[in-house]
Amino acid sequence: MVAGVSSSGVYAVPLPWAGQPARGRSQNGAQDTAQNGAGRSTAGFPGTLTDDQQRQVQELKRIDTSVRQHEAAHQAAGGPHAGGASFTFTRGPDGKNYATAGEVQVDVGAESDPEATVRKMDAVKAAALAPSDPSAQDLRVAQQADATRMQAQRDLRRRGAGLDAQGSGLPDGGEGDATLGDAAAPALAARGAAAYASAFGIGRRTGTAGIVV
Repeated sequence: MVAGVSSSGVYAVPLPWAGQPARGRSQNGAQDTAQNGAGRSTAGFPGTLTDDQQRQVQELKRIDTSVRQHEAAHQAAGGPHAGGASFTFTRGPDGKNYATAGEVQVDVGAESDPEATVRKMDAVKAAALAPSDPSAQDLRVAQQADATRMQAQRDLRRRGAGLDAQGSGLPDGGEGDATLGDAAAPALAARGAAAYASAFGIGRRTGTAGIVV
């Protein structure tokens, strides 16, 4: 099972400049929010930015850096359980694309072995909470990892109880059988000692009174 840890919704992207944004695809398959007439000032001169547009570009640059750092933190903490990052881009008034949201796919499926599942869920949770500003989706993935980890721990406890019962020669949860075993133990021990003594010639007989050791 795969879930995405994401920076979506963390950043409020300013889009106050004129024109209707058109949605498309960037070369890496991520969403691209393009601005009609990008690279033009409100006066229509290409390559010239107003003071407001320059501030918008600076804000987009800041968001781009934060989004990329956010997703890099997911990837670093997730290790082999984290995939590549995909980004949603917004085209600024300067005609350049800036990452304004991102997502990293993380494998949150349980393993066949409960111990491996516990270790994996520790890594998944660490990946989800690695950024300093986890998103709502990040928190959901962390909660899912906690739930899967708890189930794996319950499986381990059941497995341990089963092994203990097998080691004692008793079925799982057989308290009544254990009581019968305790009652029969002295008789079984006496029979065993007698058989051992007979097999190895320990002791000597004095008439028919019994074995004197």
